[in-house]
Amino acid sequence: MTTDSVATPDRSGIDWRRAEFILTLFGLLGFVTIGIKISTVFSGLPAHPLIIHVPVVLIPLSILGALAGVVRPAWFVRYGILLCSVAIVAMSSIFLAMRAGTALQENLLHIDSGQLGHLVDEHAQAADVLAVVFVAFTAILILTFSATRISGEMGPTGLSVLDRILSARSSLLVLRGLLVVLALAGAFCVFRVGDLGAKAVWLQRVRAAEARAR
Repeated sequence: MTTDSVATPDRSGIDWRRAEFILTLFGLLGFVTIGIKISTVFSGLPAHPLIIHVPVVLIPLSILGALAGVVRPAWFVRYGILLCSVAIVAMSSIFLAMRAGTALQENLLHIDSGQLGHLVDEHAQAADVLAVVFVAFTAILILTFSATRISGEMGPTGLSVLDRILSARSSLLVLRGLLVVLALAGAFCVFRVGDLGAKAVWLQRVRAAEARAR
């Protein structure tokens, strides 16, 4: 993931091989999935119910890992690269799930624009909020990880502006506070998205059962 195997980086210039820069690049590349739309898989089966399993698993892991890192900064240093990578993949999977969900939403609204359609609408809006919150969470997570390393044993990266801001103790405290707030907000958002989605699926099944019973 990174080439931080060099114990003492060259301080005469910017060490672009540092995990801080690689994770930032990885995070920016994660936005590529915004333009990818996978509507169906396996003989016309909607892709959304399959794709959502990725963020449903990775978002809670990212949130729990971030909270653990705030409590135990040593874990942040040791597992931070893995944690940030998981969060970036989770963020990208949210975009994929939303795009796949848009296609499914159009089909459901065509079938039912009443109560089911209202639930699906609410589910989609909650997913939009989750995406914004989790993008912010991922960005702050990378910054907190970077600040922990720069102000610790790894030392400065060579990029003076970044080093000056993130090496300050006050910056690290503010970032940790923001990370906790965004982690809790993300947990609430993912619960709300899942709850609304589950209600929509349950209502659809009830409607299908009623139709078969007639």
